[in-house]
Amino acid sequence: MEQIRIVKRDSEVLRGIRRCLFGSGLLLVTLLFSGCAGWNTSADLVFVPATGSIKGIYYPGKFVWNDLLTDNVSSAKDFYGQLFGWTFETSGKYTVIKNNGQNIGRIVHVKGDDQNPSVSRWLCVLSVDDIDKAIKITLEAGGIVNEGPMELGKRGRGALVRDPQGAQLMLLHSKNGDPEDEEPPLGSWLWHELWSNHINESLAFYQKLVGYDFEGEPEDYLILSRDEHWRAGIRLVEHSEHEMRWVPVVRVADTEVVAERANQLGGKVLIEPRPTQDGGSVALLSDQANALFIIQQWTAPTPGKED
Repeated sequence: MEQIRIVKRDSEVLRGIRRCLFGSGLLLVTLLFSGCAGWNTSADLVFVPATGSIKGIYYPGKFVWNDLLTDNVSSAKDFYGQLFGWTFETSGKYTVIKNNGQNIGRIVHVKGDDQNPSVSRWLCVLSVDDIDKAIKITLEAGGIVNEGPMELGKRGRGALVRDPQGAQLMLLHSKNGDPEDEEPPLGSWLWHELWSNHINESLAFYQKLVGYDFEGEPEDYLILSRDEHWRAGIRLVEHSEHEMRWVPVVRVADTEVVAERANQLGGKVLIEPRPTQDGGSVALLSDQANALFIIQQWTAPTPGKED
């Protein structure tokens, strides 16, 4: 099937994405969140390019990469390889994740300790115009810079931070530009959403950080966009004792099949697959080491077709 580029200025595409991603009614607020240990060394933060082309085109506000932090790389490779068909390539101290030959992330070995025995989690990477300016904005807003700014070789320049509500993410200005806006293939990243118990404060911070526009209701879900392209969402998590975080969404062909396979591989289905308004479905899972991620069954709307 010929791939259709997602041009988010197209109203049909926008409506289709919204029905799928935001009409699911996921009750994510019921989950308990685990803490995250810091990085051991700045050397662990070296990136390979996220795009094979060197076009120098940037999309500030777009999530361009995802890292899995885990204390058991071998187990993670086995789990995700069987779950999504991902392949892996060892490069120094880290493991590059490939989906159909395309680099989409990496696995980083991070050791736990007595206070943080389980450190496994997905770390989402956000494109910004200027790392130094982004760090300044983060600190002025009450956020924390864990590492950086750092030169990351072929990957560009970045910093590991926590936003003012405590959600950890990586800020990056890529050396060669960001991945193009295309329809996400199966097994790749479909969306990213922030879980926040102070949704208005989170919105204000990311608007200042990357210039997001928004739509939606603060008491439920906000859709973040930049230059008329939808980039991410913020979901209200009302329980203040929960740690805030960014969560990646993987596109799959069948959430029921993938959820059952995750169970068989030692993962957990935290929220069972449930239908979306466009006929797709969505579920919340964790891997065998408790790293959280969402799976989504989604069909791209046909351009020009009215609802």
